[in-house]
Amino acid sequence: MAERPWDARRQARARRILKRAWERPSDGFVDFFLPLRAGEELSVAGCVDIRVVRGQVQVWGACLQPSRAFQRIVAPPWGALPRLFGEASGKEECAADDEDIDVREFLAQHSWPIVMCARLVTRPSSCNIGEGDSQDTDLREELRSAFLLGEERPRLCAHQSWPSLSQNFLALRGSATAADSAWQPQVLLVVGAKNVGKSTCCRYFVNTLLSAVGEVFFLETDLGQPELTPPGLISLHRICAPLLNFSPAAQPDERNKCLVSLFVGGTTPAVHPILYARSVRAAVDAYVEVCQKHPGPSPPPPLVVNSHGWLTGLGLELVHAVLRAVRPQLVIRIGGTVVALEEDSAADDSGFTLKRKRSLLARCGPLTQGLLEASARAEEEAPSVLVDVESIAKSSSSTVRPRSVREPLAGELRWLRFAAYFRGDMDPCRPPMGSPLRSFFEPLPRTRLPLSRLSFGLVHGPLPPGEIEATFTSTIVALCSLRSFGTDLFVSEDNREIGHHADGTLPVVVLGEDVVARCVAMAFVHAFDTTCNELVVYVAGPPAAVESVDSVLRGDIQWEPHSIRGQQVVVEHATSRGASPMQPFCSSWVLEGLAIGARAPTTRTNLKRRRLEGRPKGAA
Repeated sequence: MAERPWDARRQARARRILKRAWERPSDGFVDFFLPLRAGEELSVAGCVDIRVVRGQVQVWGACLQPSRAFQRIVAPPWGALPRLFGEASGKEECAADDEDIDVREFLAQHSWPIVMCARLVTRPSSCNIGEGDSQDTDLREELRSAFLLGEERPRLCAHQSWPSLSQNFLALRGSATAADSAWQPQVLLVVGAKNVGKSTCCRYFVNTLLSAVGEVFFLETDLGQPELTPPGLISLHRICAPLLNFSPAAQPDERNKCLVSLFVGGTTPAVHPILYARSVRAAVDAYVEVCQKHPGPSPPPPLVVNSHGWLTGLGLELVHAVLRAVRPQLVIRIGGTVVALEEDSAADDSGFTLKRKRSLLARCGPLTQGLLEASARAEEEAPSVLVDVESIAKSSSSTVRPRSVREPLAGELRWLRFAAYFRGDMDPCRPPMGSPLRSFFEPLPRTRLPLSRLSFGLVHGPLPPGEIEATFTSTIVALCSLRSFGTDLFVSEDNREIGHHADGTLPVVVLGEDVVARCVAMAFVHAFDTTCNELVVYVAGPPAAVESVDSVLRGDIQWEPHSIRGQQVVVEHATSRGASPMQPFCSSWVLEGLAIGARAPTTRTNLKRRRLEGRPKGAA
């Protein structure tokens, strides 16, 4: 299983498995049938489609059964590799009748307990083959590059207590339905500091519960590094397919539907803490509402909640707000190494470092009281079980990666999530690399929204009506639908103030105290077409998806296609040589080099420069 570390013995077995592969062309692709014995493992790199023909295969908690449908696995070169674990099953012949004639003949001639079919989508980049890199285009070498990686590459390794935790959590499910008065939502919350593997842990438990129940809900409260949406959103998803895309640029499975998406306005909850707490509570209320409509005698599906990694000061108070809103039955706290930031910093019993202890007076301030009111629910508080586990992030990445592969920084990963949101055709295994703005959005159609039905606003402050066009052009915005949801969950007309101005300026929306912003889609504003009275935006998806949009909100999120961290600008294409990568929104290079001779030597008179005082260069 994935709880055991990868060693030389498993590496040798993987080499023997690939020697047994059967190559078969199919529909313009080449499929490889890989026979396995029970207990054998393979690691995957790159983008590979997998389906099980006989037996069953476990991949990071997910149990893949025999089927004709492929399941895509995406493993970027900078992350730990997922592992395929073969298990014998009594249903090994159930799907053989649906296979083609040559496949049935292959299964009849070989009595392997597990047979899976692999289809290479893209060759993994910057991968290290165990016996040396090779540029040969032979299909066998491509198969080796995807399944036979060197021992120095890190593999995903689950904590040894996770399987028992998932079994005990399922045992708490009981038989009560949502219609019973004794029913309580079954919630699992994962908390921990940054870079301890919270998202990877959530994927494992979602896949494990999905294999046992068939349907799981997933609530994402991490604004900076979400799993299924672009940054800045709190989302609730109905998971019907396993989460096996380990790259932030991978497209989510179409079977996993987003039920609620709420715009908070930033990549950190510090931008608007009260709105963050209200949005989390609204998403939980949406989950309870869906569970109350769950048909059948079986209990509603469980909920897995991912939290952010900010555990000091206000961030710790926000984690408490999430805890009050979701009211989990099981809390898994992943520990990390205690690092003293200052000499007077103190660490609590859980191992988390606190910059300072918040006094009782600080906890009684208006912000804390607002968080209590925003995250409070009407139901009685239910007891929770807290389990502390060690972090497996360092054990999975303790080995040395190839020198050509660098793990992206947090800002680069956020850039990659936005880029993949707009451009679904991106290679999910490609490292972050900027592109000129005009070239990036060239394949996307421009969507036009009538200005007559739109209102504009800022999440964190007031917006002058005359500054709307300058504030929103060439920025990331959230297309929200506030009028269409007049329930207590979202927003009603009484909770918003719309100012219509006689001078022809656009209306401004001001979010009230009890309002959350339901986001229909994220968009990039191209221009304001005052001639046609329309707003031109780039949206990922069909134009019909934004027909219900009536408000455009902007937060503190900044994203540019041509710059990964606000500093790097790639070289332009040959067709745009000499033009700024920021066109058509800015021509920053037009005045470059003008008026240099009239520039003052320095604007700071307090700085003594050697060349201005007439001293030679080598003088002291």
